[in-house]
Amino acid sequence: MKALVLGGVAWDIVVYVDAFPRPRPQTVFAEGSNESVGSSGAGKAMNLSHLGVDVTLWALVGDDDAGRRIRREMSRRGVEFVGVVDPAGTTRHVNLMDQNGERISIFANAGSDHFDVDVASMAPVAADADLVSVTIANHCRPFLPMVREMGKPVWVDLHDYDGVNPHHDEFIESADHLLMSSVAMSGWRRFLEDRVATGTRVAICTHGASGASGLASDEGWVDLPAVPVPEIIDTNGAGDAFFAGFALSWHQGGRLAASMEAGAQAAAAAVQSPDLAPPPALA
Repeated sequence: MKALVLGGVAWDIVVYVDAFPRPRPQTVFAEGSNESVGSSGAGKAMNLSHLGVDVTLWALVGDDDAGRRIRREMSRRGVEFVGVVDPAGTTRHVNLMDQNGERISIFANAGSDHFDVDVASMAPVAADADLVSVTIANHCRPFLPMVREMGKPVWVDLHDYDGVNPHHDEFIESADHLLMSSVAMSGWRRFLEDRVATGTRVAICTHGASGASGLASDEGWVDLPAVPVPEIIDTNGAGDAFFAGFALSWHQGGRLAASMEAGAQAAAAAVQSPDLAPPPALA
């Protein structure tokens, strides 16, 4: 299987706290911290590579120390990285994580929102891919017409979509395979039913520690619990890992329940690692 992931990548400082601090001036003692590659595109690419998928990641990255760290980590992870230099610098996050795995993400540098993308440069990779994942960033939006015209399966992760933000509309309409989180939308079940009724092949909603729900036009609803783990180290990347495990199984002909189980197993492995994906196997 060959996959192309379009956007995005960041350098993250993750700070672990017992509970989120109240909004007032104070000194907070963290329980620990970690620096690593972040962002959803990187998480998907790293988890797909961990599962043995031949994956290419296209993303904006700065000509700076954070960008060089990202390039080294992508190489170490076996991801073919096409990093286009962003004059605004590498996207950087500071993530506060509490003991329940909840996150406050602070964009220390947001990078470029709009960017003059050379869409044609990725046409040969897209044409050879079995799966194309398009991140819901404005600078990834120009790739949608090309991928649709090629007839490639378009995978879109809406993350914490609230059901009304117009930013997501074009990505939703383009998606053959749709994933999202239920954190910001109580009506996620009706939303996914509407999407499948209008042609989306499969739609998944993850619920964190409560598992996931999926709908396919020929299989109906499947609700699946999360896989128990002995210790949760970091929940960053869990959704991307679920995506990777599900996508690989689905591509290989897995039915909805089996593919969701593969996604849940991949997510369980990811949360036991301080990075977005489990560490690569030693050579």
